[in-house]
Amino acid sequence: MEMRAHILFDWINRFFEWICYGLLTILVLITVVQVFLRYVLRSPVSWSEEVALLLLVWFGMLAVAIAVFRHTHMVISVVWDHFPPPVQHVVNIAVELLIIIFALNIAINAQLLIDIVGDQPLSASELPKAWLYYPLQFGGGLMAFNAIGNILLNHFPGKIPGSESCGS
Repeated sequence: MEMRAHILFDWINRFFEWICYGLLTILVLITVVQVFLRYVLRSPVSWSEEVALLLLVWFGMLAVAIAVFRHTHMVISVVWDHFPPPVQHVVNIAVELLIIIFALNIAINAQLLIDIVGDQPLSASELPKAWLYYPLQFGGGLMAFNAIGNILLNHFPGKIPGSESCGS
């Protein structure tokens, strides 16, 4: 059962990884087209920077959430490497709990920002300003989801899914 759940979490994160690839591709295309329009044709479009910003925020929040599941976020391991495996396991759980608190805080405060901006449009693209804060809610939720999954699946750095040992 644990292995199936791990496969599901991995599949979900691979799905969002492909979404990140798409977002990054569109972001680069918009930027290249805007540079071409501005410097070659001398006829820039006004909406490109806002749309690029929106795509960048979505990309960043999804990438951070994926990093939580894959443990590819930055860590300082000078002291960590000297802990015995049981202590590493406890610290792993504490770190995941802190990530859950942080992620839920992001999601809750994003809702406050969405409520503040209401239906105000962005100045150039006329897209709703709230669209800048939805990625914070979604990314925060995915971060919390992945951190909870890491705890429930005992999925920590150096831990092989389905094995019985703790830590590396």
